[in-house]
Amino acid sequence: MSASISSNDSALKLLLAFIPEAEQALSVDSVADQLSQLSLNGHHVEGTNAVALLLAATYNESLAGATDADKAEVSQWMTMSARHGPSERQIFAQTINDHLADKTYLVSNYLSLADLIAFGNVYAFMESLSGQKRFNWSGFSRWFDLIQHTVPAGALAKAGLKLIEIDLNAPAPAKKQVATTGSKAEQPTGAEPKAAKQDKKEKEKKQPAAAKEEAKIVPSMIDLRVGHILDVQKHPDADSLYVEKIDVGEDEPRTVVSGLVRFIPIEQMQNRDVVLVCNLKPAAMRGVKSFAMVLCATSSDGNTVEFVEPPKGSKPGDRVYFEGYETGTPEEVLKPKQKVFETIQPGLFTDDNREAGWYDEQKVFHKLLVRGQVCTTATVVKGSLK
Repeated sequence: MSASISSNDSALKLLLAFIPEAEQALSVDSVADQLSQLSLNGHHVEGTNAVALLLAATYNESLAGATDADKAEVSQWMTMSARHGPSERQIFAQTINDHLADKTYLVSNYLSLADLIAFGNVYAFMESLSGQKRFNWSGFSRWFDLIQHTVPAGALAKAGLKLIEIDLNAPAPAKKQVATTGSKAEQPTGAEPKAAKQDKKEKEKKQPAAAKEEAKIVPSMIDLRVGHILDVQKHPDADSLYVEKIDVGEDEPRTVVSGLVRFIPIEQMQNRDVVLVCNLKPAAMRGVKSFAMVLCATSSDGNTVEFVEPPKGSKPGDRVYFEGYETGTPEEVLKPKQKVFETIQPGLFTDDNREAGWYDEQKVFHKLLVRGQVCTTATVVKGSLK
């Protein structure tokens, strides 16, 4: 089992680092002159996409798509990514931006090879963009920021990449210079006529405040609750997935699908208290619909994944909230277009004391609480939450 990776193949380097089993099992014994190559289990393939698909089939099949339709779409995005060379990255970025107007990920609502390969291919392009262009392509920029925070920082470093600071606030407008010479009757070039200004003011008066300014996204919009795992089984059609029955204080337990097989043994999944994200849109994972997401912490090197654990004495259905946002009301279902979780998630971390929380734009840490007591992890410090 060996591989040779092209020196400029950031996408494949990232994928190898993202799948610890593949990185440990393979011997990357050379740098390919042009096409990356892989020999594995009697198969020999060449090219980024072929190597990526073989790695996924061997070590993490869910990355290739949860359904036949998803697999076909993943393949289409990977092909599109390969066709757009460095000189066509802008066209590809615009395509991604338009596609993500009402979506979170390129395929369905989970991370796939499509996202990882596309991310590696557009990384240098994003690095070159101005703040204004990143703001103009908000769908592309939000997706990029989500992927770079989903991938462990250690995996980024191994791929020769680093976090890019993404600011989705509108850049400050340039100050207008008003001419000071000439007669008072003259108007500066580009100035609005008086009548037009008056019409504009009248229209603004008629607009409701909500239409002029979008609602601010805050962490209390996310429905976080304490859950208790009643039962857990291996997914019948996916080796990397568990299917859990979790009590969240409702009449019936929720079915939840989690990609934790590689990180948490099944015996450690049983009878555990966890924190659940309960208002994500339900998603089918290899034929099993998942109705929540278990919140976990990932170490910076990506090798350790642990539950975010509610404090002792917590009960199923207890509300989990961020310090300073105790009174907010969660959305019934998070709308993909609003990208609430995608906006908040990059700030979710554990601190030096293993305490979970959220860093706001001013880098203030808001602890994750249940009845005033903080949620923690077993060992992960300064790890991302997702």
